[in-house]
Amino acid sequence: MIETSVENVVIGAGTAGLAAYRAIVATGKSALLIERGPYGTTCARVGCMPSKLLIAAAEAAHGVARWKTFGIHLKGQVQVDGRAVMQRVKRERDRFVGFVLDGVASIPDEHKIVGQARFVDQHTVEVDGEVRIHFERAVIATGSSPVIPPMLQG
Repeated sequence: MIETSVENVVIGAGTAGLAAYRAIVATGKSALLIERGPYGTTCARVGCMPSKLLIAAAEAAHGVARWKTFGIHLKGQVQVDGRAVMQRVKRERDRFVGFVLDGVASIPDEHKIVGQARFVDQHTVEVDGEVRIHFERAVIATGSSPVIPPMLQG
């Protein structure tokens, strides 16, 4: 097993984890960024950004109803091309993810570890049972997952 020491570990390379990593290294402290999934943040890939693009398309379609207030009249019906809407969502999503990936690419490879982090004790994590990292401080920026409380299941 590889062992190393660092002042800070940042677990999770989403929006918060990347911001934490950058803030730490800006102070001159050492940090390792650990990510188990693909880089690109959930928000950019499948969360906030794609959903906001879908909302914008819906608002544009519904906004046509207000055109007559401005003296603009539409002959015929508004038609939404769902395929074109989704193509735009995917194109813009890929652009957003590209910005994140460009930022990740600027982080030195020796500061990034891909794998599942597991705490061994309060100052040690193991990544996939292959790397053991001793640290002073940890930032846990793994996002969240929905959970249905047992009393509401069923």
